[in-house]
Amino acid sequence: MNIAVRLLGVVLLLASALTLSQALESDDSRFVADIELQTADEFLQLLQRADQLLVEGVIAQDPQPRITFLLHGPVLRDLLRQSYLKNRELVDLAASLSALQVVEIKACQTWMAGNGVNAADLQPFIETVPFAAGEVERLLAEKHYIRF
Repeated sequence: MNIAVRLLGVVLLLASALTLSQALESDDSRFVADIELQTADEFLQLLQRADQLLVEGVIAQDPQPRITFLLHGPVLRDLLRQSYLKNRELVDLAASLSALQVVEIKACQTWMAGNGVNAADLQPFIETVPFAAGEVERLLAEKHYIRF
């Protein structure tokens, strides 16, 4: 994938995050993002934006996370226990935001099975779901989440 396309993808994700912050200020909506990221840096940028929203008081600690990230793609390899030292900043921020109930992170078992990723190797704060797209649809239909 060429660098311009990847940068465009990151820019679009960050623009969505700005729109998200405006929506979060106005109500208590919940958001779901179906994300196929290629790199840890892309996911780190999204987590840093969520952290910024927490620091700014836009998102408060809540019994239920406001943002659900459904991950499938190579970024899941960066969230494996054996990758911790290489991706410490990413994992620590994701763990912290998960513990504070700002975000929840779910991994697609279908993608994992097809790419040799074992659920037992994921960081403990990451849940798995059978199929990311199905979980997105469930959250939209049953829980009235808004697509991120």
